[in-house]
Amino acid sequence: MAELLGAALGEAFSELSDVIKPVITKTLFFKSELKEMQANIQRIRPIFEDMEKLNKELDRRKVETERIMILFKKADELVRKCENVKWDFRKRYHHASKLDEMNKSLLKYVNYDLQFQIARNGAETLVELRRLTKGYEKESPSGVPLEKCVAIGFDDQLRKLKPMVLQDSSDGDCSVVVVSAAGGCGKTTLVTMLCHDPDIKEKFGENIYHAVIPEKYNIKVIIQKLLRRNQPHDFDSDEDAFLQWGRFLANESEILLVLDDVRSESIIEKFMFKSPGYRILVTSREGFRRFNRYELQLLNDQDATSLFHSSAFSEHSKISIPDDLVVKLVKCCKNHPLALSVIGGSLKGKHLSSWIIMAEKLSKGSKLIHKSIQECLEKSFYLFDEEPEIEHCYMDLGLFPEDQKIATTTLMDMWAHLYNHDDDTGLTTMVSIDTLSSRNLATWLPKRKHIPAIAHHCEEEFVTQHDMMRELAIHLSEKESIEQRERLIINTDGQDLPLLPQIVNARVLSITTGVTIDERFYSTRNEVQAPKVKVFVLNFMSNVNPFPHFMHNMKSLEVLIITNYGYHFSEIQNFPALEHLSGLTKIRLDHVSISSISETILMLENLRKLSLIMCKIGNNFNKDFPNKLTNLLEIDIESCDDLVTFPASLCNLKCLKKLSITNCHRLTSLSVDFGNLSNLEVLRLASCTELPTLPESITNLKNLRIIDLSQCLNLCELPAHIGELDTLETIDATGCTGLAELPESIKDFDFDKVEVFCDEEAFTLWNDFKNLKVKMVEKDPLDTFLKIIG
Repeated sequence: MAELLGAALGEAFSELSDVIKPVITKTLFFKSELKEMQANIQRIRPIFEDMEKLNKELDRRKVETERIMILFKKADELVRKCENVKWDFRKRYHHASKLDEMNKSLLKYVNYDLQFQIARNGAETLVELRRLTKGYEKESPSGVPLEKCVAIGFDDQLRKLKPMVLQDSSDGDCSVVVVSAAGGCGKTTLVTMLCHDPDIKEKFGENIYHAVIPEKYNIKVIIQKLLRRNQPHDFDSDEDAFLQWGRFLANESEILLVLDDVRSESIIEKFMFKSPGYRILVTSREGFRRFNRYELQLLNDQDATSLFHSSAFSEHSKISIPDDLVVKLVKCCKNHPLALSVIGGSLKGKHLSSWIIMAEKLSKGSKLIHKSIQECLEKSFYLFDEEPEIEHCYMDLGLFPEDQKIATTTLMDMWAHLYNHDDDTGLTTMVSIDTLSSRNLATWLPKRKHIPAIAHHCEEEFVTQHDMMRELAIHLSEKESIEQRERLIINTDGQDLPLLPQIVNARVLSITTGVTIDERFYSTRNEVQAPKVKVFVLNFMSNVNPFPHFMHNMKSLEVLIITNYGYHFSEIQNFPALEHLSGLTKIRLDHVSISSISETILMLENLRKLSLIMCKIGNNFNKDFPNKLTNLLEIDIESCDDLVTFPASLCNLKCLKKLSITNCHRLTSLSVDFGNLSNLEVLRLASCTELPTLPESITNLKNLRIIDLSQCLNLCELPAHIGELDTLETIDATGCTGLAELPESIKDFDFDKVEVFCDEEAFTLWNDFKNLKVKMVEKDPLDTFLKIIG
């Protein structure tokens, strides 16, 4: 039925278009109305084709298809009637009114019905990608991590684990299976393979839920993420959250819940409900002997050697390493998957002498497996003696919470100040990340398929880190006394900060807490001095977050990174007064409300970059506050749902070079004063789906090089004089389905200077201008969908 509807819809688009064209030519009347109808059809078709492909893949209902078919049938009948209207004034008026009504119906379908379907599908099928999958590469729509391309040595273990999970509970209670092993043995890899196994998918379908339980967790946030695939929930307490999870289970027959990296038996008990079709699969370093256990075995010698080879040797490696040396190194790694990957990765491309020294160092390790693996990993860092900066970059990954993705732009902001990385192009940062990734010290997530309008190489890139590698990074940072550490990492349960010395000499300070806190949390630490801190990273999960009082004593602070990993926006309290922030050059705020700090931000004369990610902005920048951002070079606004217009108060930033506003779906206008941003070079408006047009004043931006309009679905026209932008090099119009015609001034661009990226449907439209370099982007419906919902 789905295929028939899809084929019928394709025919309906073609037939209606074919009916309209000759009527426009023949009739003396209704030309403007019919041309508008034709433009509306052209706008609908590519979006709807994408949605139909996704609906087919996701097995969605075809109500939307039937609705547009009915609309097209009425339009077809109306157009045919218009063809026969001659000089009768009353009929002309009647049919013109009917055409206007039909065009309004089509336009309403594009602007509301279809957008609502996109939003609904995004909420139902992709499980709020904004927080868990900004880059979408780590997890599937169910929250289960995507499978690794190569997972060596797990097939036999998968065959043994699968029947344990599929076995029904004998007492009508839920079934619990615990996969236990030391850290880095591949528990998550095995469980991920199981979740993607055909037999498991046939049994549970879409009812496979996955949650990582970090050391410091907020259970309301975890259950919120589990349930949001179905409908949003707010909880009064932890008990209420578990109660709602139980109510959800009562309406389902077969559910598999994966709890990854569990440290306490109590969390498993709280998720247990009496339901025979309910299974809980746990990964843990602990045994939890009261539950059915599967003890994950280390790799056998053959698989361990294969894994080491895949990590240490490239396909075109010319280095000859004796087999007995490889065997010795594999033995030193105790056949441990993570150790094999890291040690192998660290030796890739190295001279034979490095391999020999590594084997000697590792052979002196502890005989205890849990202790020797950390020693083994730590000893591999002698190879960083020639690259001390890479070791520091690795340890900086420990500044961020467990099991969270880290935006490479965040790392670039830090490393530009700590290690003089280039923050104009991001190349230096990406080289460091590539080095860490190639040595398996971090995981560089694959980027989306199409990002041509690139201002620097860190855009839309993310890294993650295995929890054991994060623990090692923190361990290496704690080698020195707390007074002398260059990097001070504080992880707390929120009851109190650990006892700190009166003077902290660290250049980097990170505080991570997983619970709700108040001012008393920091009040006893007023006396702490932190005169050398350049980078301050604050991670939390609370609706209200006060700043530590001793932040007033950070005289050298240059970079401030604040991230709320909770579900609701957080209010910032006790933000330092302006005089304590005079050296601040970069601020990154993630998932917070800026109402209490916006006035201070506008007064930061030395600020060079402002990033607002998923923030509640409101009208705070439109208030009558003075604006002293005279050195601001870059603004990055992402997924801020309450941003309706770009504030006029920010249009006087004479130094601003880059403005990125992405996935802000309520943005409907840019200020008429937008043209005052005279030094702007890069303008990104990707996936601002409600933006209808650009202000004509944009033609005043005589330094503009890049315009990214990708997935601006409702953009229906470009500025009439856009051809006056002499410095323009790139236009990304991919997914701009509303553009039915282009301004004539485009022919004024210099020949072969401006590069345009567009879809197949718009290729002819742009390619008619022979002075442009037009590149057609291969359509990927899922990639497009992910970009639209952010």
